Amino acid sequence: MQGNSLPDTTGTYDPETGAYVVDYHETSDVELSVTVVHAVLEVTEKDPTEVDLNAVVQPDALNRIFGRLPDGTSRVGGTLTFELAGCRVTVTGDGEVCVDPTA
Repeated sequence: MQGNSLPDTTGTYDPETGAYVVDYHETSDVELSVTVVHAVLEVTEKDPTEVDLNAVVQPDALNRIFGRLPDGTSRVGGTLTFELAGCRVTVTGDGEVCVDPTA
């Protein structure tokens, strides 16, 4: 994480799907893995010690897979879905982090 800033995990709730969606590109000054954890914390209201991303996916790998290209442009395409703290988390190449607590 760069600096001491926390990610802006202010997302939108989709009542139709029950999912909470955060646009990662709006929070791109913070690593994707940190944004994912904070989004899950926001949705579940769990203690940070109860959400272990390392048990599910390597944070550095997640950051690299969906990070910006060497020329600074955003990646497009690709999706990764995994379970974390009782939620289904889907990260897409277009910058969407979707947390579904009903998983």
